Amino acid sequence: MALTSAWVAQAQVSFTAEVPTLWALDQPFRVEFSVDSEPERDSFRAPTFEGFEVLAGPTVSTGHSIQFINGKQSSSYNCTYTFVLLPTASGTFTIGAATIKVDGKSYTSQPQPIEIVDEKRDNAGGQSQSNSGQSSKGSAASPESRIAKDDILLRLKVSNTDVYKGESIRASLVLYTRVNIDNIESLEMPSFDGFWSQELSFDNTPSREQIDGRIYEAYKITELLLSPQESGRIVIPEATMKVLAQVVVQDNRHFDPIFGGRQVYHVSRELRTAPIVVNVKEFPAGAPASFNGAVGSFSLSSRMPAAEIDSNSADQIEITISGSGNLKFLTAPKVSLPDSFELYDTKIVDNVKATATGTSGSITYTYPFVARSGGEFHIEPIQFSYFNPATGEYHTLTTEAATITVKDDGTGASTPTVGNYTGYGGTMRQLDRDIRFIHTGKLPHKAASMLILSPVYWLIIVAIAALFIVVYAAMRKRIRDNRNIVARRMKRADKVAVQRLRMAQRSMEEGNRHAFYEEMLRAMWGYISDKFNIPVSNLTKETIREELYRRGVAAATAEQFCEIITRSEEAQYAPSTDGDMSEVYAYAAEVISKIEEVVKR
Repeated sequence: MALTSAWVAQAQVSFTAEVPTLWALDQPFRVEFSVDSEPERDSFRAPTFEGFEVLAGPTVSTGHSIQFINGKQSSSYNCTYTFVLLPTASGTFTIGAATIKVDGKSYTSQPQPIEIVDEKRDNAGGQSQSNSGQSSKGSAASPESRIAKDDILLRLKVSNTDVYKGESIRASLVLYTRVNIDNIESLEMPSFDGFWSQELSFDNTPSREQIDGRIYEAYKITELLLSPQESGRIVIPEATMKVLAQVVVQDNRHFDPIFGGRQVYHVSRELRTAPIVVNVKEFPAGAPASFNGAVGSFSLSSRMPAAEIDSNSADQIEITISGSGNLKFLTAPKVSLPDSFELYDTKIVDNVKATATGTSGSITYTYPFVARSGGEFHIEPIQFSYFNPATGEYHTLTTEAATITVKDDGTGASTPTVGNYTGYGGTMRQLDRDIRFIHTGKLPHKAASMLILSPVYWLIIVAIAALFIVVYAAMRKRIRDNRNIVARRMKRADKVAVQRLRMAQRSMEEGNRHAFYEEMLRAMWGYISDKFNIPVSNLTKETIREELYRRGVAAATAEQFCEIITRSEEAQYAPSTDGDMSEVYAYAAEVISKIEEVVKR
């Protein structure tokens, strides 16, 4: 339905016209004109409706409501004029403007276009079938025969079938029907092998669409965002659905006092989509050295450390990548720091949202470091390259170079020049004389000849061999023990997580917010570390997403897991309530249960 409004700022009056954009010839439809303020009596003027026969109208309906919210009163009013029209010819027509008066002022609706389609007849069946599934054949035909083969269709539509690797496309599963659907009995989606997929929220309001000259009611079943992870020809297999259609048959031979001669039947139909081939192109040659698979359109911003800091003090570099594209698969840009700077694990904070148009948002990478020695140091520009599928070109974004002066704090971290040895940004000093050089001369010939092939020589050889066997056996035993430990640790990951969640629950009951969120973070990070045998120091939210997806966990569940970590990090020192803690606790238990169900399978 098309909906337009004419607004007057002073009175805030809205006068709208609601008209379908597509309709079939020989089928009546409704046109509604609505005003949200009480109009003057007999002031409504309808358009001429050229090209249509007025079957009924105008039918006037009014509504008035009053609400009290938090002690404040609000009211609403609506008056609707409804017409029932029958198209007299096919083509594109315009429902003209209507006028109405409110408090002496005139308001006019906008003209609305409507397309009338003369549906093609089903030559094989001899007659077209109506939306209710009835036929002029009477009761002689079976209920199954009253639904033509193309009365119910299932289509999988993709926004693009010729894309680059990593470029997102939208896939929509749509049910088209000309009969009443009573129920969807089963639905099997394609596997989408070769794609990263994520379900999207969508508007499930039915619409009317034309296919091969026929008008259908279109119902969107699901919508996904797909991102190809490999190049070449990828085939999306068929989706299958089983529906139960309703057929109404007029049968005067069996008269019912309530329903008359109408009989209602249910017909089961199995529907299939056609396989879809997506051509995924590889990236063109000439990629910059800093390109690491980023696809889309991005911008780069940075925050460099202070120009002057003390030695042995901490600071950080922040890089923010914003835009739209495969943000979920970006890797942190490479940062090159002086040797005397001790670089710690990169922290990643993402604010990414997936919509029907793609994935957009921003990711911030924080590089914390400690400057160990004094002096003046130069930080090279940081580069980030991406491929833009719209232009077919690579683009490189670069931060500005920075110079940092590190002041010596008097602890001796600043190293003076001594000899030809270099260390932290400069040179190494000699540490007293406690280390002696190994003598590089040859052993005396006589001593060497006395040792070789002597009993002592063979005794040493046997001792070395025995020591090797003992060490080898001990290492083999240690490897077996480690394997058993790792297996037990992975098997008990959920139980350990539950114990930590119980500790968090006790902190929540005591009202200790800081301890609660600290235990929640230990439970979430520790669960992934134990379950997949990954050190906590190597874990990031991005690696968690990739690992869960590789194990077959749904993308939505992986996002929920990372969202709990983000909420716990943000709420650990922020104001919160008991309700927030209980919600996070329940959310975490539910997500871990979902992961266990998938991984154990």
